[in-house]
Amino acid sequence: MRMNRIRKRRYIVTLILLFCIGVALFSFGFKGRKDVKYSYVENNSVDYKVFLKENSFFDAPYLEKNKTYITSLINYIDTTFSYKIKFNQNVSGDLKYKVIAEIKADKSNNDVGNYWTKQYDLTEEQISSIKNKDNHEIVVAQNIDYNHFNDILNSFIEEYKLPAESSLKVYLQVKGDVAIDKTKEVMNVDSKVGLVVPLSKLAIEGKIDIENNNNQKEIIQSKEPVNNLLKILLIIDILVFVYNLFGYIKFLISKNNNLSYRDKIKKLNNDYQDIITNVKSIDTDKFSIINVESFEDLISVYNSVREPINFLYGVKESKYFIIKQNACYMYTIKKED
Repeated sequence: MRMNRIRKRRYIVTLILLFCIGVALFSFGFKGRKDVKYSYVENNSVDYKVFLKENSFFDAPYLEKNKTYITSLINYIDTTFSYKIKFNQNVSGDLKYKVIAEIKADKSNNDVGNYWTKQYDLTEEQISSIKNKDNHEIVVAQNIDYNHFNDILNSFIEEYKLPAESSLKVYLQVKGDVAIDKTKEVMNVDSKVGLVVPLSKLAIEGKIDIENNNNQKEIIQSKEPVNNLLKILLIIDILVFVYNLFGYIKFLISKNNNLSYRDKIKKLNNDYQDIITNVKSIDTDKFSIINVESFEDLISVYNSVREPINFLYGVKESKYFIIKQNACYMYTIKKED
């Protein structure tokens, strides 16, 4: 009994210790979730010069940007689009780009609708590749034939006799997907940088406006910090814990079976103490052994022969038997029964 108590305590202490170690390893090995941020910032610009038709008023062949221009004197616009993007991690991927012109005829004094809009591709779509870099730049030079687009717009207005406020928008469009080299997380790029020029068949003053959507994009992804050593130790701890838990359960089952075995013997001996005699040994070689299935069967034999029931105790099995001449009627109780 003392050894059983020692084994039980040893199992309990071991399981508690392994459980505490497992909790500690889990806490440090899976310590929260860390937010990993992927982002980029664009810094786009447009540089241009407005070249003039021959005239007797301006000596220079062109005017610099950010001036007020007489539209009837504009010949063409020499434009340079600059697209710059900066990532917070190295990326790889392809960016597609092209220059697009868009004519727009709006209703006069109306902020809602427009009469007509049409787009023209000024360049074919090109591909610019990024390979394991955290920044990239695309520079495109483009001459804008102002009079060509102004003639298209004026033909539309004259044909339909429409009062309209018209403009020409020319922009560099950049689209594509890039992947973070370390994690393969995909980021989408979609940007436009351009300028807007007023169109008119009249000699009006006009300014060229820059349209630039310098995008800033951010992706936040939750990641579990990786600690492979602690994860391996946690797996080992779980396996050892499970092994000891099964050992403890097996110990409890064995202990309960042992108690049931002794309780069963005790009950039979108490119930039939008047007809049961304890003996220390039996020489089975002298008798013909007849095994009975149950103690009730042995009681039936007793009622028939009226001989005492002998009891021989054993740690793993105990025997109840009746001897009648050369026959031995025997009922055996085993510990695992």
